[in-house]
Amino acid sequence: MTGTVHLGELMGRPRIGPVRALVVVLCALVALFDGMDLQIIGLAAPAIAADLRIPAASLGAVFSAAIAGMAIGGLVLAPLADRVGRKVVLVAAVLCFGAFTLATMAANAVTALLAFRFATGLGLGAAIPSAISLASEFVPAHRRATVAGLLFAGFPVGGVLAGLLGSRLIPTAGWHGLFLVGGIAPLVVAVVVVVSLPESPVFLVARRAPVRRIARTLARVAPELTIDASTRFTGVEQRERRAPVGQLFATGRRANTLLLWAASFTSFGVLVVNSSWTPTLLAPLGVPVARTAVALALFNAGSVVATAAGGWLITRFGVRRVLPSAFALAAAGVTGIGVAAPSVSGVIGMQILIGVGLGCASSGVIGLAAVAYRTAIRSTGVGWALGVGRVGSFVGPLLVAALVAAAWPVAGVFAVLGAVCLVGGLAAAALRQARHARQARMGPSPSEGTA
Repeated sequence: MTGTVHLGELMGRPRIGPVRALVVVLCALVALFDGMDLQIIGLAAPAIAADLRIPAASLGAVFSAAIAGMAIGGLVLAPLADRVGRKVVLVAAVLCFGAFTLATMAANAVTALLAFRFATGLGLGAAIPSAISLASEFVPAHRRATVAGLLFAGFPVGGVLAGLLGSRLIPTAGWHGLFLVGGIAPLVVAVVVVVSLPESPVFLVARRAPVRRIARTLARVAPELTIDASTRFTGVEQRERRAPVGQLFATGRRANTLLLWAASFTSFGVLVVNSSWTPTLLAPLGVPVARTAVALALFNAGSVVATAAGGWLITRFGVRRVLPSAFALAAAGVTGIGVAAPSVSGVIGMQILIGVGLGCASSGVIGLAAVAYRTAIRSTGVGWALGVGRVGSFVGPLLVAALVAAAWPVAGVFAVLGAVCLVGGLAAAALRQARHARQARMGPSPSEGTA
């Protein structure tokens, strides 16, 4: 019999069996397919428009439908993982976006396409926060931000995979083949998660689950432990009665939550603007779309590398050193595009700066959310940080559209985007200094310890 189990120390062990690696790998696959299923619509859009006789003007709404669903999924559905469990919401979210990706193949009109893409977005928006919460609670506390950043890097990698599949499947099997793979693959992963993954023991203890259930889970983590009804668990705070979203604004958290949201809003907003508007803005300046595509490919390459490193960097060097620097780098790159154009080499160089800067900033924001909030509100914190970022993804393109309609010069439009990046950097710089050198926390955590 084991009298007391400190979960922080237990989950912080260097080796706790294969379950940790399995959780991280499967959650990374969820993030990968999340990114793939979001981006395949862009590749399939021309063929879908031709098949369904959809006007090109209607495609904007189709693209936005999934992002709208993602925002709601992050803001409304992801917090459920703090109530019913990380694994339950993760499986439901993956089943949702996998099933509705498949259902998209049956769309025969714009309204059906909009509905299926919105429903797909609901699952996409809830999946990543749940995956990050689950995986981060199976690793030592000082590695949570690193793991969160690595998982989030699966999102742009999924975009790369979508491009590779699209180049092969669309010419041979049509756009339906792309959605067939994009739907079946996550459904298979969902089944594997149901069969193979345990619920987070940190969550179970925080929610006062029956000892028998906690014992079954810990048997996979530390089989040498013998747990009975008298075993006490320490190192994890117990559940609170307040609603999880309200707890994000509890004493000591309010200012930092708002600053975190501001950083997320700006980083994701400029990311989407850069990908969607850059070819259109640069074409009148004499930059061929084909060359802009090369620049955006290098932007994505830089983003993948920096996204994977963002969580580790804030763990190693601290939030105040890394995030403001990343935003400043992005601001220099975005502003520099307006100055460098029509030089193709100059645009490519600036896009690499943007990819590295915004990749690190967006990943760092999500990594910070994974470690900054207590177990009871971790999925809520990550979900709302991502959800507010998706709102920024809406507002950013609309802002640029307004500037273009007002006949702003291209250099001026990019300068405004650079200023938006600086706002994000100022918000990141204003975040309260981390309590410990290698672990950022926002607000009191009286009993969680290192868990």
